[in-house]
Amino acid sequence: MELGSWADKLPDLPGVYKFMRAQGEVLYVGKARSLRRRVLSYFQRIKDPRCDYKTRLLVQSAHHVEWIVTESEWDALLLENNLIKSYQPRYNVLLKDGKTYPYLCITEEPYPRLLFLRQKVVAGRYYGPFPGGWMVRTLLDLFRGLYGVRDCDLALTPEGVAAGRYRACVRAYMGTCTAPCIGRQSHAEYVDTIAEIQALLEGRWEEVLHRIEAEIQEAVAELAFERAHELKKRLEQLREYQQRSLVIDEAYGDAEVVSILSGERVAVVHHFAMEGGRIVASHVWQFGAKEWEERPEEVLEAITRQILAERGRLAPSIYVDGWPAELPLPESTEWSYLLPPSEEAWQKLIHICRSTAWTLLQEKHRFLEKKLLKSRSVLEEMQKVLNLPHLPSRIECIDNSHIQGAHLVSSVVVFVEGEPRRSEYRRYVHEDLQVGDDFEAMRRVVRRRYEKRVREGLPLPDLLLIDGGKGQLQAAKEVLDALGLGHLPVFALAKKKEELFRPGLAEPLYIDRRSPVLRLLQALRDEAHRTAVGFHRQRRDAAVLKTQLMHVPGIGPVLAEKLLARFGSVEALRQASLDELKAVLGSRRAETLYQYFHG
Repeated sequence: MELGSWADKLPDLPGVYKFMRAQGEVLYVGKARSLRRRVLSYFQRIKDPRCDYKTRLLVQSAHHVEWIVTESEWDALLLENNLIKSYQPRYNVLLKDGKTYPYLCITEEPYPRLLFLRQKVVAGRYYGPFPGGWMVRTLLDLFRGLYGVRDCDLALTPEGVAAGRYRACVRAYMGTCTAPCIGRQSHAEYVDTIAEIQALLEGRWEEVLHRIEAEIQEAVAELAFERAHELKKRLEQLREYQQRSLVIDEAYGDAEVVSILSGERVAVVHHFAMEGGRIVASHVWQFGAKEWEERPEEVLEAITRQILAERGRLAPSIYVDGWPAELPLPESTEWSYLLPPSEEAWQKLIHICRSTAWTLLQEKHRFLEKKLLKSRSVLEEMQKVLNLPHLPSRIECIDNSHIQGAHLVSSVVVFVEGEPRRSEYRRYVHEDLQVGDDFEAMRRVVRRRYEKRVREGLPLPDLLLIDGGKGQLQAAKEVLDALGLGHLPVFALAKKKEELFRPGLAEPLYIDRRSPVLRLLQALRDEAHRTAVGFHRQRRDAAVLKTQLMHVPGIGPVLAEKLLARFGSVEALRQASLDELKAVLGSRRAETLYQYFHG
């Protein structure tokens, strides 16, 4: 993409920007304190030889930039998060939730219950997510033991209790439930109990403890020594739990704490949410180590988005452990990115947060190592079965796609160490090719791909797989020989019978259908087919849309292409307002097109 007239229109205001393809696909969504400075910075960065490949490819792939102005950077962050979830742009940093964390739910019922849930499937107020199920179970045991809240499935109502519709369970006779179902505890008293539990879950422990102390004094003054004893027991148990749980100090208030650790291939984030100096939630995410090394600011912004998406709010201070020492922390007008304080209590918290991140990172490394060993064993077996000179660490697969010979396209997919390397997938268009000439399409795509790789010194595959039969295989082999690459092992995998052909051999090779070697070859073939078919469908739909538009009076090929780039589909055009059409076509043609759809 080149800097166009739109660059002068970029406002020096906060907002969200989108890098767009000509067909309307959103490539990247970002937020900025100054849209003008942030977007123009991309064009400055690609001039630097040290610019990362992702940024360079993003700018080259984009056709134009769209933006939305917001009142504040905070609003921009919220909007950016929604847009990323909606569009799922391919160039945004993707943080993947490490696991499903548990919640404690207080249900929305006349007599609320406390539930242990891992998904928000019941109406109610949720607390968490917590670092582990043990914490939720500890809280459930604590509250059920202290307050005797019910855990039955009865749909209790005050009217039903008054009418005597319910029977007490065994917990009522054991004295571990206050039995509101038979009226032993009034509805008002039960609701007050739930309110006290909510206050504890929201971190207002001192408020609850002071209130219990006051109730003890009142009970003693009234000579209700039995009630005073029960309240004192509750107070002691709450204080004992409070001491066991991690509390820094209420004076520290609300904060977000993140520890970021990076390994060879992956990096992990462990997040603590603090309210009133107490940990109330924990999250784990993972992302590529290369992303953290090359774009730490972008990763930190993505982490902030995820915290906001999970919790619906952000504390004003975000303490970042593991930030590169040579880089200043990003600045924000809505909250503060800070390095962790040196106080002992804070360092204890950071140590716990970092230790958890380290454990998760080691676990991920062990998983990846095990996966790599498994993939390596399959590749070693493939080398033996196919009699390859080298271990097939890099395998490429080519497929063509068309319907009755029209819109012929090709795709190349790449697997490295048995895993797809999607950043290296390539797609090719055969505009001037005779309809239905699949063999010539194979010759062209092989020539275009490997001529360039030889010329630029790029890695060549240890194994080339063709989706097809003998004809496609022979076409590919002819071109490889002409390029001086006759030494590259090349095979063709035919569908249905899963026959594997090799140049010079009349009979196909059959591999056991249960063999992991065949499953890997099938995965390559299917991935190449899926990529080619998807690309073909895009071009076919675009051609159909362009043809439809050219039936409108005054719309020729150039304007049809312009409308296609702006709106992307006939349905989007049909829903466009007259003013939106005028911005692309001008008044007269816009009114003609509007009448065509709505007249």
